[in-house]
Amino acid sequence: MNESGEDMARFTLYDDVSIGDGQPTFIVAEIGANHNGDPNLARRCVEAAAECGVDAVKFQTYTAYELLSHYNSPVTWGPEGHTVTEEVGGMFDRLALPRTAHRPLFDYAESLGLMAFSTPFSVDGLDFLLDELDMPCIKIASSDVCYPDLLLRAARSDRPVMLSVGKSSLAEADMAVSTLLENGCDRLVLMHCVANYPSRMEDMNLRTIESLKMMYPECVIGFSDHSMGITASLGAVALGARVIEKHFTLSNETVGPDHWFSMDPESMAALVREVRNLEAALGRPRKHVLPSEVQERHGSVRSLSVARDMKCGERIRLEDLRVVRPGWGINPWDREKILGLALACDLPAESVLEWRHFKEQG
Repeated sequence: MNESGEDMARFTLYDDVSIGDGQPTFIVAEIGANHNGDPNLARRCVEAAAECGVDAVKFQTYTAYELLSHYNSPVTWGPEGHTVTEEVGGMFDRLALPRTAHRPLFDYAESLGLMAFSTPFSVDGLDFLLDELDMPCIKIASSDVCYPDLLLRAARSDRPVMLSVGKSSLAEADMAVSTLLENGCDRLVLMHCVANYPSRMEDMNLRTIESLKMMYPECVIGFSDHSMGITASLGAVALGARVIEKHFTLSNETVGPDHWFSMDPESMAALVREVRNLEAALGRPRKHVLPSEVQERHGSVRSLSVARDMKCGERIRLEDLRVVRPGWGINPWDREKILGLALACDLPAESVLEWRHFKEQG
């Protein structure tokens, strides 16, 4: 429970790592397809992500066949003025991470202290990740909010699930959440996201995070950020997101559909650094005098002082008082309490009044 006595959404993600309220933001580098189908490039991405200080790396596990009904449909990607159009099936085949590469990459990531996991796009892919790799956490993409077979398999896996709810209606998202929670999933992260690449700032709708926290108090809320830069991720953390996911590449100049809007190592390291700074800055909800403020409070907050030389036994009148610095004397809010009290000692003008200066009245 938090300082207000409210329940907190928090659970163990894997091993001894907990996520949720009261825990550091869990930061995921989404390598996705930015290895271009090359396991060696994927390994270099894992190493670079670890150096940035992230908590996890994530891949994608798919084949063109399990994703598409129209293999030869055109798809266009890339920044304005430098777009590429190709057959979507050929693109997915080219970018897919071979299944044989998963185990070495997962093991390498874990050796660097990272959690490794992947987004499956079929029940068969999820079975592979669970049965062959014992994957500690399942990510379900927003594309599969309406894929009941995958949701049910994930719910019954006894693994935590991260569910992105971009490009879905509230009713669709709620159906997916209910399916997971009612079929065995007791550790669920709901990831707000905007499924546009890259997402515009005016579309980020970050206050959805607050709504998700209220609607699903048993869930940890996260943010899968497809925008450029770190602004949206920082805003999400400030609003309560406890998991942040960002696409990651070794270089934005690499040719491929996601590299150009992904974070390179320098920007990912900056994101990690600034999230940690923000967490430190957010602090706790209770208002109190901080240890770092004590000296400034002592010298700069106002106290009551006497406006003239006063003798022992004289009684305090309103005109005898000034409200001035420093701040270690009687609080001005207590002014009415000392009116009419007699001094227990002589005080020169400008003396800061303290309670010891008064004798007890009979």
